[in-house]
Amino acid sequence: MKWSAGDRLGFYSDVATELNAASSTYADGDTNFTAEIDTRATNVYAYYPYDARQNTSYGYTSVNLPIAQTQTQEQAGVLAGRYVPMSAAAALVHGGRTVLSFTPAASLVAFDLYDAENNGESVKSVTFAPAGAKVNGNRYVDMTTGSATDASPDGFYVSATVTLTTPYSVPAAKPSDKTGCIYLAVTPKVYPNGGTFTVTTTENVYYNFTTDKAIDLSNVYAPAVMTMNLAKVRKTAKDFSGSYVVLAKNASGPGYFALSSQLSGSRLNAVAFEYNGTDASVVSSDAATVWTVDKKGNSYTFANGGRYLSWSADNTADASDTPYDLTISENADGTVYIRPAGTQGRYLSKNTSGMYFAFYGNTSQNCNLYLVQAEYKALPSIWLGESAVQLAFDDETGHEIAATVADATTVTAAAYDDESGTTDCGWLVADYADGKVSYMAEANATAAVRTAYIVVTAANDNGTKRAVITVTQGIENTGGGEVTFTFDQSSGNASASISRMEGAVTCTVSKGSGSNNPNEHKDGHLRFMAGNTMTFSGATVTKVVFKFTTANYAKKMSANSGVSFSGGQISYTWTGSSPDLVFTNTDTAQSRIVSATVTYE
Repeated sequence: MKWSAGDRLGFYSDVATELNAASSTYADGDTNFTAEIDTRATNVYAYYPYDARQNTSYGYTSVNLPIAQTQTQEQAGVLAGRYVPMSAAAALVHGGRTVLSFTPAASLVAFDLYDAENNGESVKSVTFAPAGAKVNGNRYVDMTTGSATDASPDGFYVSATVTLTTPYSVPAAKPSDKTGCIYLAVTPKVYPNGGTFTVTTTENVYYNFTTDKAIDLSNVYAPAVMTMNLAKVRKTAKDFSGSYVVLAKNASGPGYFALSSQLSGSRLNAVAFEYNGTDASVVSSDAATVWTVDKKGNSYTFANGGRYLSWSADNTADASDTPYDLTISENADGTVYIRPAGTQGRYLSKNTSGMYFAFYGNTSQNCNLYLVQAEYKALPSIWLGESAVQLAFDDETGHEIAATVADATTVTAAAYDDESGTTDCGWLVADYADGKVSYMAEANATAAVRTAYIVVTAANDNGTKRAVITVTQGIENTGGGEVTFTFDQSSGNASASISRMEGAVTCTVSKGSGSNNPNEHKDGHLRFMAGNTMTFSGATVTKVVFKFTTANYAKKMSANSGVSFSGGQISYTWTGSSPDLVFTNTDTAQSRIVSATVTYE
């Protein structure tokens, strides 16, 4: 290795001064780097490559020397030294030359490639994917001791890639020297479970060299040379043409999510999908999840309903009107990477915290996808005008709910004590006819609120579809009481209207004049958005005590009678007398309500 024009070092000294973060740039013909160091300093520290952000964010005891996930080499045999961060420390020689000996923070893999079958291919990139481990990312070095610590103990990325600006024409014979080496900088350590090295050609052909033996890449002073004969792993490329669902395994629990052609802003929706993880083929009742994959040279197109899976910029995904070329590369575990043919550094991924897919510039999202052969079969669909209703204790009148059913040969509705529809309900009857679900209850003579479930079932030759209406009936108000409404929907529920009944009181949370629906969040609170309303009815309310997650999420609220709340407290107490009490979030931000305890006459 040698310095090149434009290489730039960063310097620190052991005194705290404005000169404590200097820099120096190398020019052709120079024999030294020159830096301005405070005369009181006794030690000098240097790192490469220089980064202005080090000046304010880090010091010489924790200088950040990141190892890039994606690297570029101009041509085979020419190491791009900027990807090999280094550091040095020395006692400052006053009046003389200070010699700094640099220690790399990264190790190098030198890929020495040839093709005994002389297939005439040119290599575009090489990727290292360790098994059961991660590689590269931020690396903090204490230059006083030389010790290095990864920002993440487990690493950052599932793979690292070097791409050649000028593709390398692979020779037929094993090279006698290292003039054709392709270099990849990696986190220096032992990778105990081995891994896979993938060589990609300009024709988007992939050669995988896989081992389960430990790979020792801990030596930062000498490259680990890996000689690879492409002929040894050459095989007929798999043809992925067919109809598939694209699945991502749930990163935080059981289940899978399917790529949908339906847009979610600048990305594509992810929808829950039932899959046992082993079946070679599945049936999907959602046409938006079944993609037709067609081979086009060494690339593929993904089509759904006349539109094509595509990428345009940043962390996005689209279903465009024109065909778009993608590559499919199979991993050792049976998963695949789906990437734009012209931009291999982008990976189609399920966002680990959001319900959407996008093309990301690294592998930190869920990019290990499953292609499962699929057939679309239309199941019935059911849309209900209401999914939850509340009845007064003495309500014995007939009610109807609109029901829109499609692709069904039979439709039934019945009332049960359980959502599974196994035990008939004794106090509620229900039926379906002419696009309506009708139901009628008996008066509630018990001392407890009771709940029943109307199960609407639609069937055709492909299967059945169910929808459930929850019916809650209150109790007679015989002297008042106190009830508490909690908002702890474990799966989350964002809806224009959220309603429930406790005792003789019904609580209904609505969108109101706001732009966003209220959200009964999975973290155990109600996200009461700006403009949302909360109505208490069924009895005369005399007191309400609100409990919030924190004071920061206790925003200004108004009431249609009694006092108004100013915000900023962990709990509020409203007093008054109202048979139809309405609270409105009059702030511009959301409140987060844990519970509301209601006293009524």
